[in-house]
Amino acid sequence: MTPPRRRWAAAPRVVPVVGMLVGLLAAGVYWLGAQLWPANVAVALAMAATVWANSALTATATQPAAAPSPPGPVFWVFTLLIKYNALMALTAAAGPFPLPPHLTLGLIMIAGQAAASGLAMSLGAAGAAGGSGLAAVELTLALAAAFAPATLLGIPGLAGLGAAIVMRLLLAGRPLPQPAAGARARWDVTHQLTEVCFYLGAVATWRYV
Repeated sequence: MTPPRRRWAAAPRVVPVVGMLVGLLAAGVYWLGAQLWPANVAVALAMAATVWANSALTATATQPAAAPSPPGPVFWVFTLLIKYNALMALTAAAGPFPLPPHLTLGLIMIAGQAAASGLAMSLGAAGAAGGSGLAAVELTLALAAAFAPATLLGIPGLAGLGAAIVMRLLLAGRPLPQPAAGARARWDVTHQLTEVCFYLGAVATWRYV
């Protein structure tokens, strides 16, 4: 007897409906993304959404009892694709104070890396970095230092920081790879996603300031 969670995969008439739903998700992500970011960023986000949806549906249909696995190569490809497009969009950003050519993007990358590192540490994503042993005061000081560069960017920097913090809060409730599977994996997932969200938040608001 076909397990209940595999029946939809065994019914050919359901597959096109599932495909249309995934396409609808992609279209919705693209439309929403285009309201905030350039078209190339919105397209990359829509492609990532389809990969996520298809992977989730495949896991549900074929391995319903399997534990969530760490992100694979496709995850990293789309993460880097979105990051690249967001940074390219930020090459035209003007700083809150006069800077020599190309240094504004450098400051943005410094702020993004610092914020992502601080947030990954706060989640305890890398035991090797000593995040799990920090006292409350030390953690507060470390996060203050990590967030300081973002404040130099004005409203876009604060918006990017807010987006990164939201992602960190979402990851806190997700089944990321456990330390036994490698603390570095937890650090990478948290760092990459919060960094990307920082850049997306900055791009979304920079066009309005």
